[in-house]
Amino acid sequence: MEFQATLTGATDALKAELVETIHFLHAQGWAPATSSNYSFREGDDGDFWVSASGIDKGSFALTDLIHVDPTGKPFNDPRKTSAETLLHVLLYECFPDARCVLHSHSVYNTVWSLARAKKGHLDLEGFEVLKGLREIKTHDVKVRIPIFENSQDIAALAEQIGRWFEKHGEPQGFLLKGHGLYTWGVDIASSKRQMEVFEFLFEVLYKLKNV
Repeated sequence: MEFQATLTGATDALKAELVETIHFLHAQGWAPATSSNYSFREGDDGDFWVSASGIDKGSFALTDLIHVDPTGKPFNDPRKTSAETLLHVLLYECFPDARCVLHSHSVYNTVWSLARAKKGHLDLEGFEVLKGLREIKTHDVKVRIPIFENSQDIAALAEQIGRWFEKHGEPQGFLLKGHGLYTWGVDIASSKRQMEVFEFLFEVLYKLKNV
């Protein structure tokens, strides 16, 4: 049976909120040029909205979001979605509470993804701002961010990351080597908060290494 998309009157408001968030991330220098990708979903049917490929994030508009089915295939839209749409599919499949996925290409997350690639993770520990991450109530905690090798074979990459989730559970986010950060949340605002916490700490860690 053909999948039937569900739309509500709140869709445009969510699209506007995501576009505002994209402009914010671009203004911070975390989404240069046409890099990065983003998505949100409204309900539990599995369909979601994802950013179109090749759009400068400084001028990203509501019309640059593409409605796709649970497999990432667009509904009657000839435009190309982000090359990494399958990673969004994976995250929504693995974590039913997720309602928004954000991806950034900042200087600091790129540097750390390369510097800690052999170790396979980056640890964040003892910072007060960690309480901005979901379900964390104290600074006295270690948050481990896994780092995966980047690949142009997104299906294979999604499978690899999915196996990691099965073994280790849900992380707060993950890094792709030389590529950037993925994080998500129960809505757009909480996803943005996750991104701000991570990018703040990536910069702090870098500067601590150089004082």
